[in-house]
Amino acid sequence: MTNINQDKEEYAKAAMRHLHEEQLKRFIKEPLEEIIGPLLKGEGIPGSLLVDVMMLLIFVHINLLGYLSLGNDKTANAVKFFREYLGKIDARYKEVGGLLYHMLRHGWIHRFTPKRLKLNDGTILDFQYSYNMNREQHLKMVEIQGAKRLLISLSLLYNDLFSAIDLFAVDISHNQELSNIFKKAFETRRKPEEENDIRVRYKSYLRDSDFDFIYRLLNEGH
Repeated sequence: MTNINQDKEEYAKAAMRHLHEEQLKRFIKEPLEEIIGPLLKGEGIPGSLLVDVMMLLIFVHINLLGYLSLGNDKTANAVKFFREYLGKIDARYKEVGGLLYHMLRHGWIHRFTPKRLKLNDGTILDFQYSYNMNREQHLKMVEIQGAKRLLISLSLLYNDLFSAIDLFAVDISHNQELSNIFKKAFETRRKPEEENDIRVRYKSYLRDSDFDFIYRLLNEGH
């Protein structure tokens, strides 16, 4: 009888891991594919904005995947996902993933443009983007009009992210602890924040008027 119960329990756990694997694909991977697929074909977004939109989408999802794989929304977790999972696709991500995340993600999220880096030897590092670059050219250094630029293939970075999501999904299906972390993170993404908590935590920019406005609208007509 004990063996039967154990078998039922293991079957239930395996079914839940499979469910979490499917949730990752259905609610994270597939919507991203529906958005970026047409962009790579030049549909819907002017060419001058295509790089900006794609890089925002890619790095926002790396941030999300760090949260789903490690259970909290920290830059270090996003970088860990970047190094670990994309690093399995191309080992160079494992080497330079932290710097790429800092320069590209933080640049686009906060300034809507990638950051530039001045190295200790005085070199100014910038980036150059392409859609049809091959693997050998991707993440290579070139000099353009006297400026050092790291080449980034948008299509390869996008496809590598997709491959990383597939690897993460496989890990979820075989690792109960990872599946549990994913489940909790996935289900609490939209958990309401407490007013008192955010009043204290974000007091540098939240004002009483922010909440007064909401309460006033809630009370209209009562």
